[in-house]
Amino acid sequence: MKDYKVIDLFSGAGGMSVGFDRAGFHIAASIELLEKYAKTHEINFPECRSLFGDIQTVSPREFELETNVSKDDRIIIIGGPPCQTFSTAGQSKIQSLTKGDIKKDPRNYLFKSYFEYVKYFNPDVFVMENVPNLQTKYGGEIFKNILDLCRSLGYQTSYDVLNAADYGVPQNRRRLFVVGFRKGKCFKFPDPTHRGNERTVSDAISDLPHIYDGIRAGLLPYSKVSNLTNYQKLLRNKKNEVDNNICRVSNERAKKVFSYMKQGDKYMDLPKEVRNILPFREDIFPDRLKRLSLDKPSWTILAHIGMDGYRYIHPTEDRTLSVREAARIQSFPDNFVFNGNMREQYIQVGNSVPPLLAEAIANSVRKLL
Repeated sequence: MKDYKVIDLFSGAGGMSVGFDRAGFHIAASIELLEKYAKTHEINFPECRSLFGDIQTVSPREFELETNVSKDDRIIIIGGPPCQTFSTAGQSKIQSLTKGDIKKDPRNYLFKSYFEYVKYFNPDVFVMENVPNLQTKYGGEIFKNILDLCRSLGYQTSYDVLNAADYGVPQNRRRLFVVGFRKGKCFKFPDPTHRGNERTVSDAISDLPHIYDGIRAGLLPYSKVSNLTNYQKLLRNKKNEVDNNICRVSNERAKKVFSYMKQGDKYMDLPKEVRNILPFREDIFPDRLKRLSLDKPSWTILAHIGMDGYRYIHPTEDRTLSVREAARIQSFPDNFVFNGNMREQYIQVGNSVPPLLAEAIANSVRKLL
């Protein structure tokens, strides 16, 4: 499918781009608001024109001129407009910034910029990703507007909520996908490949380098070279070392609490005297600390991992996950390098579409094309 040019809007680090690239598509151009994230995309897709800029001020025509991707080319558009206002996380903070009326937040309407590009470039197919709450937020009003807009542009749409764990990602992560096709075709979402046989945290990270709390390392060798899981074989570097071995420093009180936690435990599972070592508002933060289980998929890796990581405690070590461990759980291949400081790297991982999930959708797109 290299005759198609893929445009990734709101690209972030490039999780969707990785998936479509693995499915055989050519990632030709992208745009991302945050410079460090756009640089990550540029590093990993050197043949792509990765723009740093605001899609609300960069018109489709300016994008065309800057990237040399013409509206006359065979095009696919992918991407996910920011979802903070639709997510159940962080609502109180957003309300404080919008004087209580969250519906006034301009990020609710960034999908309009996405569809300005769809209107201009007239792609054969588009794939838009967001949180499941987009379907029901504000009584479903915004989602209905999106579907009406798709129809007005001549697209037949299919939409569904998929769990990444059903497609080989060692993480329970539910995301909404809207796929629009021209030519009267009907898109069918991929059948689950791993439902009932989900990959686990152990499948994902047990071969990664031995590290310690607070490490700041680049390339390190893998911790083992044999008895690898199929997932590890799928994602490993051929050069037998991997980058982004960065882990935040946990304070001593936190690490003491970690030592009392069994795999799968959360903060409120601990005795009161242990919780008092590192006290939180228990009515607000009942799951402030959570230790992953080796033999189960991870819970959703969120961008909040860039703040403290206490919801992502290593299953057997008294530390939080490293950037690379989080990236593995997201299904990024080990040759993918994250740019920026530690916090920015974590947030890029947490905000991304898992590449294996994106690849499954890309393969279904390819079949229909």
